[in-house]
Amino acid sequence: MYRPGFLLLVAACSLAGQVAPVPSDPLELATGPVQIADTAEARASILALLERARQNNHLHAPAGAPFDLKVSFTASGQTLYTGAGAMEEIFMSPGAWRWTAHLGDYSQTRIYYHGLAYDTNAHAYLPLRLQMVRSAIFWPVSGNLADMLIRIAPANWQGVPVTCALISGPRSEPSTIPGRRWQEEEYCIDPKSGLLQTYSVAPGIYNVYDYSTALQFHGSTIAPQITVEENGSPVLQVHIDTLQDAGSVDQSMFTPTAQMQSPGVVIRGPLRFPQFATSNTVDPGTIQPVIVHAVLDATGKVLEAESLQPSNGSLSDAALQLVKNSNYGAYSSPRGVPLQREVFINVQFQGQ
Repeated sequence: MYRPGFLLLVAACSLAGQVAPVPSDPLELATGPVQIADTAEARASILALLERARQNNHLHAPAGAPFDLKVSFTASGQTLYTGAGAMEEIFMSPGAWRWTAHLGDYSQTRIYYHGLAYDTNAHAYLPLRLQMVRSAIFWPVSGNLADMLIRIAPANWQGVPVTCALISGPRSEPSTIPGRRWQEEEYCIDPKSGLLQTYSVAPGIYNVYDYSTALQFHGSTIAPQITVEENGSPVLQVHIDTLQDAGSVDQSMFTPTAQMQSPGVVIRGPLRFPQFATSNTVDPGTIQPVIVHAVLDATGKVLEAESLQPSNGSLSDAALQLVKNSNYGAYSSPRGVPLQREVFINVQFQGQ
C-alpha cells in the first residue's frame, strides 16, 4: 500500500524526464482509454465494486465463519525457496488461529495466542513465495482506498467485460493518459458478479483467479485455482484443496507448546516506493523503471529479491544489485514486534 512516510527513507531526490511506458503483457488489461473517478458518484461506484470484491475474499473477517483451509502450490522463479509446497490454516476468530506450511526445506507452525504469534521455528522469516500465496488467498483487495487517486479503464477478460481500477497515492497526477502507469495497482473486476478476475500490485506481476470450479463458502465465491505470473511465466500455481467449516476443534491446538517461542515475525505488505539511479544505457531525458520485488527483515535488510522486468537485461541486473546492496531502515510494530515487509521498489534509471 502507499506509505508516504516510508518514501523518505529512499527518495532523497526525484528525477525528471519522459517515463518509458509499462511493457505490454497479455495480463495487462487496462491498455485503453482511462477516466478519472473525480466525482462523488464515480468514486462511490468504483469503491463499492472494490468493496464487493474485498468482502467476497475476506475469510479473516471478524464475524466470518470459522474455517479449515488446505492449500497445495508449486513455486518457481528467481527466489530462494521453490518447488512443491503446502499450507493449512484453521481460523476460529481473529484471536484464535493456527497455520502450518512448508516449501522446500522451510517449515513452520504458527499459533496466535493472547495477542502474540508463537512459532516452532522462532525468528524464521516467511519465504517470499509463501507470503505471496497467503496474500493471493486472503488479501487480494486490501488497504484503505478511500483517499487514493482512482482511474477507471474498461477492458475484456476471456471474452467478458471487466472494470479495471487503477489506484495510486492521493498525490499522483490525475491524468487521463491511456493505459496503466508504473505507480498504479490494477484490480480488474467483473461488474456483474463482483468477482476479482486479475490483480496486479505492480507492472510485471499478475494474479489470475479461476472460478470455473468455484468453491462456495458462507455466501462467498472462492477461486480454487490462483496463478501468479511474472514477465509472462507462472511463478506460482496455487490450488485450494479444501475449504470447509472448522467444526468442533480441540482448543489445545491454539495453545503454544513449551518449545514454541514468541513473538513471531509479523508479516506486513505490500509496500511500494521509488529508488533513483542513473545509467549511461538510458537516453538522456528518459526514465526507465525496473520494479524489484523483495522481502525485507526487521532491520531493513533484503532477504530475497527478483526483478519484474528481466527482459531489460543489464538494467534489470543493475536494479537487483542496487536493491540487494541497500538497507531500507529498521521497522517494528509499536509493541516492538519485528516486522517482515514485502516491497515493490520502483528503481527509476535516468539517462546521463
